[in-house]
Amino acid sequence: MLNRRMFAFVASLAVLLPASAMAQESDGKLDGEGKEIVVLMPSRSNAYLAQWIRGAEQSAEEANYKLTVIENNFDQTEQDAQAQQRISSPTKPAAYVWWPADNQAGLATLRRLSRTGVPVFQANQAVRPEAEDMVVAYAGVDDYFNGQIAGENALAAREAFVKNGHELSGEGGNLVVLKFIPGYSAGEDREAGFLDATKDAPFNVIATEYAGFDNASGYKAMSQLIPIIRSQGIDFVYGMSDGPVTGAVQALEEVGMKPGEDVYLFSATCIADISAAESAKEFATGVQSAGLEGWFAINVVARYFEYGETVKEGTYIAPDDADARPVFDFAPSKKNIIPNPQVVVGTDPATAADKLASFKLWGESFQDHCVY
Repeated sequence: MLNRRMFAFVASLAVLLPASAMAQESDGKLDGEGKEIVVLMPSRSNAYLAQWIRGAEQSAEEANYKLTVIENNFDQTEQDAQAQQRISSPTKPAAYVWWPADNQAGLATLRRLSRTGVPVFQANQAVRPEAEDMVVAYAGVDDYFNGQIAGENALAAREAFVKNGHELSGEGGNLVVLKFIPGYSAGEDREAGFLDATKDAPFNVIATEYAGFDNASGYKAMSQLIPIIRSQGIDFVYGMSDGPVTGAVQALEEVGMKPGEDVYLFSATCIADISAAESAKEFATGVQSAGLEGWFAINVVARYFEYGETVKEGTYIAPDDADARPVFDFAPSKKNIIPNPQVVVGTDPATAADKLASFKLWGESFQDHCVY
């Protein structure tokens, strides 16, 4: 009788204790016992997403989870159908990771995923306010913050432009903005963050164009803009990642302009091709590491289960430690953000490579994070 009473007492304590208190008993060793995590996301045909998947696969292997990635061609209708098919499967995964092709248009499917009883985590695209209750936690980038980093790059570029003897073509300097694709919320967030960071000393935006994610798209957009706006004077080009910037460099050079000399280019984040930064034709960028983001997203899911399905309120921004990956031995937060350190290369090709070589994040180099 005493043993049964003691068992009942201990069991009642387990019920009364908050999840966070019980989670502290974890040994911090992530082991998903081979359970499945399903990721629904756009296609790895994009270099950034391909590297994100590699990081996610590494993280899943470290934490002993099986990773299933279901890709769409940046098409929300296609992704909706894929999600419905997976929901209808007789086997349920341990978790869904949702990277919407279109953050707004995908809300109905996100709602369906949330009603399955399987925890849903959102990656890369910020959770919309109306979707907060549908998502357990967010893990990835903060595109508004990344836009602010681009704004800091812009202000540094303008200061250097004037210091190097150039005259601004318009009040604050004439600026071209090369955005991502329509409907991709990261682009809207990066534009908003940029405008916030530069609101006290704004630029004169003479053109805004959707330019996609890669070199070819940036080249096409800039080539079409140059004949229309060149007479006004082009001082600066803001590409939302290095892909469009590198394409814009080619377009400008083809008409006799000199990136890094008479027009300064900058971005929010590096991606794949760093040739513009290495040659100082791009003035500054930020290090949003695709592989790091993919690794971090799955690590957040694994820690959610390891620490008693606990989520802390608020936002956690992972530190930008230089020498080693931080130790994440605690439950995740509602919002979990990767770092995006600023990297200013300047305009001197002779020193650009050394500046990039001196950079470290989580024990890896600029090339490790940005070349894939």
